[in-house]
Amino acid sequence: ETNQRQRPRTIYENRAKIEKRLRPRLGHLGLDRLKPDVIDAAYGDWLAEGLSPATVSKYHAILSAALRQAVRWDWIDRAPTDRATPPSLVRREMVVPTPEQLMRLVSAAETFDPVLASAIALAALTGMRRGELVALRWSDINLVKGRVKVSKSLTVAGGEQHIGPTKTHASRDLALDPVCVRVLKFRWAYAAELAEIADSPLDDDPYVLSYNANGALPVNPDTLTHRFGSLCRKMEEPAIKRLQKAKPKATRDDLAPAKRWSFRFHDLRHFSVTTLIAAGVDIRTVAERHGHARATMTLDLYAHALPERDREAAGILGRALNW
Repeated sequence: ETNQRQRPRTIYENRAKIEKRLRPRLGHLGLDRLKPDVIDAAYGDWLAEGLSPATVSKYHAILSAALRQAVRWDWIDRAPTDRATPPSLVRREMVVPTPEQLMRLVSAAETFDPVLASAIALAALTGMRRGELVALRWSDINLVKGRVKVSKSLTVAGGEQHIGPTKTHASRDLALDPVCVRVLKFRWAYAAELAEIADSPLDDDPYVLSYNANGALPVNPDTLTHRFGSLCRKMEEPAIKRLQKAKPKATRDDLAPAKRWSFRFHDLRHFSVTTLIAAGVDIRTVAERHGHARATMTLDLYAHALPERDREAAGILGRALNW
């Protein structure tokens, strides 16, 4: 049964996983034969085939959801996945660009892809998710008051674009700082100029990020991901060339970690969160601004950003005692 709260992309990806591995491996078994050891054997084989623990855990989540539904329908008394052992997850180390790196990324993108440059700046300044950014229309923005309403998200499933609610199904109203307002004013001026040059009047309610002269079509979220990845690789080229002068066969893998631009577009959102936490903004405000369902989730994901605040707190206590 389709979960109406799931986004089309999630449904599409889950169905693909079911057809690719779950059904061929376990689909022929009746519920009475679907035991924890059988499920664990499947997990072990998939890991041996080279699937990552994170991917196998996704298969576990899909199977668990289906079996819990079977329990609710009284088909079985208990979901066998409750006693199965999915692989432990090792959380990916968060790699966040520095402010200087962000400036260089925006500057480099402006020379060949102004839309990408605006997307990078907006993602870092607002912390919006990729799908939320590409779903933004100019009617969602009030440049006079410096506010933006985030209520929609765009996803792609099976080659088709779908616009629905945000990930948490909740809208939020964000304040925009003067720098962000300037970025948006520049984006509007650029869009208006492009529409005039192309003799293609802007749509009645154009998208903020669009490669169409009239702004009628949004940027595909995967396009942002791919173009941002290409930009990061381009930023590494000078260091690779310098390295190859000494080692002609050197590749990106030979670069020192400090010289790599190993960022994903989503890391711009991480930049926004960690910068606010390090600056002392309270966790609840950070969580609400970034559309986290619970402040505890923000704490769990970004605990690494707290040591700096802990050091500052220690200093405050020392100064208060005046010893």
